[in-house]
Amino acid sequence: MLRPEVVEKLECPSVGLATSWAIGRRSVPCESLAECQSLFKRQYWPFPKAKIGKSSSKAAKLREQGNAAYKQSPDDPAKALELYNQSIAMAEEGSADLGFGYANRSAVYFNRKLYRECLQNIELARRHNYPTEMRPKLADREQRVREQLKETGSSSAAAKPNAPTRHCSIKACLEVGEDGEGIRTNRSLEDGAKVLVEKPFVLVLEAELAYQRCDFCGATNEHNLRPCTGCTGVMYCSEECQEQSYQRYHQFECEIVDDLQLLFRGPKPTRMFHVVLRLFWHAVLLFLEDPEAFLRRVETPAELEQYRDPFALEPTDYVLHLLAIYKDREPNPEDSKDMTGRCVTQFMAILMYAIAVKENVSLWSRLQAVEGSEKLPHLLFRLVQRVAAMDHKMEGVTCFYPFTRRLRRSSTPNAKQSVDEQLQSIVVLTGPVAEGQEITILDEEEFTIRFTSLATRSSSTSPFTSIKLATDLVTVASRMPRESFSCTVSSYLSSYFFMSELACHRFTAPLASFWLPTTKMPFSTYVV
Repeated sequence: MLRPEVVEKLECPSVGLATSWAIGRRSVPCESLAECQSLFKRQYWPFPKAKIGKSSSKAAKLREQGNAAYKQSPDDPAKALELYNQSIAMAEEGSADLGFGYANRSAVYFNRKLYRECLQNIELARRHNYPTEMRPKLADREQRVREQLKETGSSSAAAKPNAPTRHCSIKACLEVGEDGEGIRTNRSLEDGAKVLVEKPFVLVLEAELAYQRCDFCGATNEHNLRPCTGCTGVMYCSEECQEQSYQRYHQFECEIVDDLQLLFRGPKPTRMFHVVLRLFWHAVLLFLEDPEAFLRRVETPAELEQYRDPFALEPTDYVLHLLAIYKDREPNPEDSKDMTGRCVTQFMAILMYAIAVKENVSLWSRLQAVEGSEKLPHLLFRLVQRVAAMDHKMEGVTCFYPFTRRLRRSSTPNAKQSVDEQLQSIVVLTGPVAEGQEITILDEEEFTIRFTSLATRSSSTSPFTSIKLATDLVTVASRMPRESFSCTVSSYLSSYFFMSELACHRFTAPLASFWLPTTKMPFSTYVV
């Protein structure tokens, strides 16, 4: 195993440690997870349990930094608002620092003419011990806001309606495929039909966005966020999101939020393990509600089979659906990657359980009193095996979309999937689909292989004689959302378009239009 001082310096300590474990075992998995658990030593993980407590002095310092940032860039207050949010998250409950943070935010919103947010923060400042002698400033600001609203006849001070709580919108004709896999339609659909709009069932923000976006839904909300009263690591856009977060996962994570930052430190795909952990919390909630019934469901194949059809389930059962559709299987001893993957997965599950559960004092005390809790590590292991079902390709967040994940991937898809600014996964048909036909989206890995092969062949051919290859290239590329282009793909496209612009620009420019952003800038701006 790696020495602790080496692990501390790794970009991704958890996966690095798990890989070291696999190497030390020569990629031979443990016979059982219990064996792996018995061999695991806490000293392998060099980071002591810690929690950043709230601090008035730190809150004041962050607020001063926010003031300086706003003074420097009053027309671009994003950095100042982020620092004010950090100050608010760091401020002790009941302290005047909390009131100061809200008051400063209200000033920024007033200057930005965001009057609803301004009034909200004025009220929050009053409720959180903003000094009495300074309250005339708030009263004056409030009066000016109301005068502005009266003059303009604006209703911007009215409360925004709560976001709909419905998890997804699905065409009524969709159903599970005949073989129990994929999703098909039971009636014909036309080209362009929007068949699925789905919010993330679970998401995890990148650490640098903790004070910019809601931890539960991912909304920015103009930086108008509210803190957790128990930790300094998360903020929310509304009381509803804060309550939902606490019920679903934050009641378990609040105590260990800083430990989890270390546990899942590393490149963005590492956050897929954190998404898995949040799915595990759903399982823990179901277990605590009725331990005997829950274990019977997950351990009895016939009972678990009832959760294969996501269209018949409530969102609370999605974790059971995940367990139902992905069966536990033994690794292939002839496949070195399979064996190594099993080793890494076993270790990651035990490490996550040790840090997130056993060292989570409030949760561990609850679980120890419940018969059957010793089976939870294996449940976490089963979920960790499904880590590839999580989506980490969106900027800033990693998500789990239960229905989108059920769509099979294809190199010749009949639908296109994209993610909008609200993080909704949207699936739109790219051609007519017949009754009984399965809906598929792009297999990006296969696409990249095929695209690279075509591009390599095309690049060695004269632009005048490679029209057929170019057409194939563009046909393949057109099936991929432009936001999903890898650097390799974009490089090949740019190189091809540059070559062709010299020789046959009239042919190339229309073909380029499908992926180049809509803009008035000349086509040549985009080629390198």
